[in-house]
Amino acid sequence: MRQVVVDGEEVVFEGEMPEAPSQIYELLMNALSEQGRVVVGFSVDGSDSFPDDQFPGHYEKIEASSLTHDELTLRLVIESMNQLSETEKHLDAYIKNILSISWSEVFNRMDELVNKVQPFAELIDNIGPYATAYDPPWAEKLNIVSVEQSESLNGMLDAFEQGNPAKLSDDLSVRFLPVFKRSKKLFSEEIIPYLKERVDKA
Repeated sequence: MRQVVVDGEEVVFEGEMPEAPSQIYELLMNALSEQGRVVVGFSVDGSDSFPDDQFPGHYEKIEASSLTHDELTLRLVIESMNQLSETEKHLDAYIKNILSISWSEVFNRMDELVNKVQPFAELIDNIGPYATAYDPPWAEKLNIVSVEQSESLNGMLDAFEQGNPAKLSDDLSVRFLPVFKRSKKLFSEEIIPYLKERVDKA
């Protein structure tokens, strides 16, 4: 007899149980979304089908796990903040080198700079939909930070395109780094405590 278990509890279907795992997945996504939850694990007969959404044609047992949007967002933020723990120090060192080494060397290290700032840009982008959906008290501050970091990143790309080390140094030290520091403060003092409080109350 086929079985669907979500977060350790068996699901009882009204009417006939769908035949295809993909149908089950769609139903769960929709039902959990209405509860402010999201599917984070989905296995069919012991084989993980998540996050690639590669489903077999049939099943005997499906096991799924979910998190609230608050839990998922908190995990994402903490993981990203851990990734960014050394970024400020690396950016400071990069800024010092811009005007003291040849431009060709700076240009060759562009990927290094991109890899340093990308997790920060992704964090801001990833938490944006949560702020839009739930309108937390820090949403406006996040929006301001989002606009400023986007402008500063565009400024840095322009500096690379123009071959202008002085502009790159200025964009990094005067525009990007202050936004980065304010963002870290916003996450540590407002966003993370807010999410933790919501998770603890759930």
